[in-house]
Amino acid sequence: MVYLRSILYTGCMFLSFLVLASIALLPFLGHKQRWSIAKTWGEINIYLCEKLCGLKYQIKGLENIPREKCVLFVKHSSVYEIFVLLKHFSPSSWVGKYELMYLPIFRGVFKKFKLIPVKRGRGSEEVIKVKEMGKERLSTGNWIIIFPEGTRMEYNKSKKYGLSGSILAKETGSMVLPISHNSGKYWKRRGLVKKQGIISFVIGEAFSTNNMSLDEINKVAREWIDQNVSV
Repeated sequence: MVYLRSILYTGCMFLSFLVLASIALLPFLGHKQRWSIAKTWGEINIYLCEKLCGLKYQIKGLENIPREKCVLFVKHSSVYEIFVLLKHFSPSSWVGKYELMYLPIFRGVFKKFKLIPVKRGRGSEEVIKVKEMGKERLSTGNWIIIFPEGTRMEYNKSKKYGLSGSILAKETGSMVLPISHNSGKYWKRRGLVKKQGIISFVIGEAFSTNNMSLDEINKVAREWIDQNVSV
């Protein structure tokens, strides 16, 4: 039953994306309407995960969310955190893989929702792009969501953080808001099965990047995120 429910949910997830993304890309919709649809997609999938797979979430630290938009450093282990981030941090500009833009609907999503596509292996060229595009997105009232490890990781493992997020925060004087969770415990990286349980999300206290080096910014964020992954 676990496999059957997981397969059923996965089908529903892709179907809901195709339907709602197609609606959100209609040319006559405004910015707020598009983001309302995106947030609805996240909430629908949170509901479906609970009803079909018995997978729910709890979140601590909502009171730590600052009023002023800033840069979010988020652990990336599965797809589930995307739903929760859409629910609590919309509108937002996400740093994502450029390769997704080869897919017709994703290409439209990147453009209409002002996401930030990054090509892997381009080094400083892509870091500069994240910095410039991130500045513009922050100025228009979007959160900036970065998965600093650059890829999905097992929930209890970590790797060196990239510099683009810390550079963006430093250049704009933005706070960094660290977010940790253990979604990968129940929905493994590239895994089909969604296990029953309660995913724990923790939102830390936003910290200023003033008088901090890029390495210090990453060190503070990484240590907090790793320490707050519930096992």
